[in-house]
Amino acid sequence: MQFSSWLDFGGSPIFWWLIGHIFLGSFTLWLILKKRPFSEFFFISALFLFSGFMRLPIFLYNLPLNPDESQMLAQGLTLTVDPLIYRSFDPTTSGPINTYLLTLVHLLGFPLNFHTAHVLSWLVTLTAIYFLYKALNYLVPTYLAQLAVIPTIAFVSFAQDANYIHYYSEGIASILLSYCIFLLVRWGHLKTYTITELIAFGVSITVIVLCKIQAIPLAFILGVWSLVLLFMLKKKKWVLHAVIVSGSVLAVAGIWLLYMQVNGLLDDFFLYYIVGNAQLKVHFNDESYRSPWLFLVRFPFIIYKKTAELNYWFVPFLVLGFVFFFTLFSKTVLTKVTKSNYYFWPMMFSFFLMVIAVIIRTGSFYPHHFLYFIIPGCLLTGLFLQQLTFPSIWKWGVLLTQLVFLGDGIKRLVNHFPLNVYETAYSRQNELGDVSKTILKYGKPGDYLAVWGWSCEYHVETQMPQGVNENHSVRSAMKHPLQSDYYQRYLHDLQRTKPKVFVDAITSKTIWMNDPKKYGHQNYPELAKFVADNYVFKAEIDSVKIYVAR
Repeated sequence: MQFSSWLDFGGSPIFWWLIGHIFLGSFTLWLILKKRPFSEFFFISALFLFSGFMRLPIFLYNLPLNPDESQMLAQGLTLTVDPLIYRSFDPTTSGPINTYLLTLVHLLGFPLNFHTAHVLSWLVTLTAIYFLYKALNYLVPTYLAQLAVIPTIAFVSFAQDANYIHYYSEGIASILLSYCIFLLVRWGHLKTYTITELIAFGVSITVIVLCKIQAIPLAFILGVWSLVLLFMLKKKKWVLHAVIVSGSVLAVAGIWLLYMQVNGLLDDFFLYYIVGNAQLKVHFNDESYRSPWLFLVRFPFIIYKKTAELNYWFVPFLVLGFVFFFTLFSKTVLTKVTKSNYYFWPMMFSFFLMVIAVIIRTGSFYPHHFLYFIIPGCLLTGLFLQQLTFPSIWKWGVLLTQLVFLGDGIKRLVNHFPLNVYETAYSRQNELGDVSKTILKYGKPGDYLAVWGWSCEYHVETQMPQGVNENHSVRSAMKHPLQSDYYQRYLHDLQRTKPKVFVDAITSKTIWMNDPKKYGHQNYPELAKFVADNYVFKAEIDSVKIYVAR
């Protein structure tokens, strides 16, 4: 029996909300006033249970929080039917690893629904935070390490913005980046390392490439830094150990490329994952040139406008950073910081700048891209706390994220806005939409379904795998340099899988393609002919047209 059958959250669960604020506030106050750390087991367990408690409404909400969630769940479902990526599905910029995790969870017996995605998102985020905390333990006193992660825990626990709590494609990449940073910090602190750790580092760095293409520059910085650090630690064995790291990278990359080649998909991998994503532009047909330097100048304003609740997380980081740079920053402090931990902090500042470059490079400014800031921001918060030991008043800055969330919550109550936008009853009543109900009249779970448009939730609701690589047909429908390649693949996939149901989901509400007269399937001659020859029109629901195979 599902939790949602007996546990309900309405729009303003004040008691639940207050319990969360009282607990985290008391927890933080104890650390600040006592200046003594909790045991690691208690600290991690307490924050795990607390954040899970605050995420309960989201766990119980079986509706998509973000279109990316539906996309990846549909891919995970499809992979259980046809395990060959780029034949069965195209993961676009998210990379295959995010989908593989969903498929693994499904094979372990869990349903591929939005409940599962929301719980996984939380677990992935906490795992990344755990490695950041472990890294901080080597860099600063333990109680400061615990204080430094409090703003991030507050953000993860109280956030309501779907961009930050859905199963986001940056999640697993963030785990691996955090793990690699942990290894680098550990090596610098202990002045030694093991061969196993070198191999683990090389493997992790390489797998990041298959997690999120935008994370590659971040992985590159850590890879270069690892070679520098190995040289500083053991100059005489540097060549051997650099070969081990590089060999691990080449081995993983080679195995993946060989897997693609053996299955005849190597060209598709390069075309659709590397070339296609490198050419990705906002709306694909936006040919206007916007200078990266202009974006850089406007970046603080972009963060303020685009990141919503992530701004609450930025508050203590910016306050502590401002105080550090303008009160303590000097040549003496600079020398001290750069020499400590084998120049780790300058590398982390470089990482922070690379995050900015990565976000500016995409030009899309999706709010979840900004989550990469949490990695360097959380670690640098630890540095600021360590340097601002006197006066100790600055340690109170870690409470700012929670206080802003508290103030925002009070404002919502006063203005009669919901504290919780993920009402359990609403989710339960809308888990299966009218379109999906109609689809299931003509098909069944396990049958192939093709959707023309951007409505991947139909795959999740019906549990019907995608009959085409591109489960949201943006790249097949909209103008861009590779449109013909995507469109021809779409047609080839239809002929290969012969989906039981074809859905034209182009409506006035469709993401990007909100003009049925321009983007409806009838505007694409080869597609229109295939549908007319092989399918029968059965129903139209809210402008969504449903066709069934003859």
